[in-house]
Amino acid sequence: MKKLIYISKFLYILFVTHSCSPIKGDYLKPNIIIIQPIVIQSDIGDEPAKMNLSEELVNKAYSKANIDFHYLEPLYYDNTKARDGEINLDSIVKLSKRDNILKGQNDIINMFFVNAIDGHQGPTGRGMMNGNIVFIALGDENNTNAEKQRSMEAFVIAHEVGHNLGLKHVVDDDNIIDSLPNIQGDGEFKERIDPKNSLNSYQINEIFKSPLVHSRIDFLDKEQASIAILDESFEPYFSKLERKEISTFVQEKAPRNIDSARTFARMKFSSAVMEFSSREKHILSFVVKKTNRWLLENEINLMAYQPWRFIKIQNWLCGGFAHTRGTYIILSQSYLDRLSADWSENMSDKSELKLVTSLGGLLVHEQMHSLQRTFKSRFDKLYSENWNFIKQQIKDDQEIIKDQVSNPDAPIAEWLIPDPEIKDKFYWIRTLITKNTEIPEMGKDFVDIAFEITKKNERYFLSKSNNSVNSKPLSELDFYINSFSVERGLDHPNEISAYMFSDFFKKNYSLKSHYVEKATQKDNNYVLFLNWIKQEMK
Repeated sequence: MKKLIYISKFLYILFVTHSCSPIKGDYLKPNIIIIQPIVIQSDIGDEPAKMNLSEELVNKAYSKANIDFHYLEPLYYDNTKARDGEINLDSIVKLSKRDNILKGQNDIINMFFVNAIDGHQGPTGRGMMNGNIVFIALGDENNTNAEKQRSMEAFVIAHEVGHNLGLKHVVDDDNIIDSLPNIQGDGEFKERIDPKNSLNSYQINEIFKSPLVHSRIDFLDKEQASIAILDESFEPYFSKLERKEISTFVQEKAPRNIDSARTFARMKFSSAVMEFSSREKHILSFVVKKTNRWLLENEINLMAYQPWRFIKIQNWLCGGFAHTRGTYIILSQSYLDRLSADWSENMSDKSELKLVTSLGGLLVHEQMHSLQRTFKSRFDKLYSENWNFIKQQIKDDQEIIKDQVSNPDAPIAEWLIPDPEIKDKFYWIRTLITKNTEIPEMGKDFVDIAFEITKKNERYFLSKSNNSVNSKPLSELDFYINSFSVERGLDHPNEISAYMFSDFFKKNYSLKSHYVEKATQKDNNYVLFLNWIKQEMK
């Protein structure tokens, strides 16, 4: 093992990993650390750096602190020089910020996988002390002792993340006995990750001071929420808003200058956040735990493992509708009041079932939107391979932009619907504001429009006649709206899958098996969705 030495703001460490293993049973530890793997590959998008992840043994090392590690779907970043260690780490961080690669608001660990670090081949790594960035260069796994290899891999992960969490080396910390095994000290790897030795009480207390450790069911306070609600690290939102929709969302006239209007929107969104009451926390925790148990019993682990992170807002923002941003579920006071009205410590079974299916049905809908951002390729597979959507970026038109409504749960309009009768003709669904008033009303003044798209020479264009884009109301696209089992949310497959999963949960929560439903041929897309759940949410 190479000796750890401090270089600039990074810690130098040998780093090897192992493939992750699922959590056993239906017990999930109450605390969680979120990891965003970022795999750097060549400029042309091939030959990615080696990446392996270990979860079971790392979780074991942190089990005394009641912490699990949660890995999001890996992202891929094209930069040959960064992959091969030909530019320094500060430059890579600067480039990744420029290209919006880093995720979270300093509450997620961004873990880069490269071939070399500052010219040094793996296995090696550097992690930012009290920061949220780790660089990993993995070497060949040539240890003939498989158990020792796995223990070493788990140790270096636990050790490196420990520095992110603010833990010093044993030799530099008078609060730890350096003659005993520890994840920050010396000894056999197996001994150092053994929960009997891995962390002492002082280290555990230090860990929980870190903003990287979250409750699995997390209620953001007003200060945290005012920052988190502005998160654009997973996709653009405020930077793309237009004046008319801003006025609609905040129910106040936006400034004429677009930059000022977007700054105004951020200010209004931040100002709308509220503190959760103890009662609201209690009710949401009760419903999430019931929901998670059902998800785990039915092997829908992708959603069960995803942390439940809540922001509360005032009713005037976005019409009081529930929505999401980043990994956060945003609930208004009116939603909470309505859906928890029948709560009681002494609820009947019937009342409890009503509460869990209604409030739980809303929560799983919103959690699907969180998953759509953090496990994007799984949903792309559903939309393209099962539901026959075509993924394409279309050059927008000012006629559409000025009246656009940006769905916070599906802000990127990137899916086309093929016309079943006309080759190379497609439809692009956008939601528009219908009235030319200073402050339109949420929902009431919205309409879903299907714009015609033509394919020529492998390129896709808005179809125009007399300098006006060709379109029709989505309600007239019979072949499309009749192909799904839901009537709402047909403007984007993100909404379709969220509504379908919510209905699926409500129908099957009280049943012993969630696959007892028999769908008709008319519900073919629902059958495909059930099969996708079995394969991709397991």
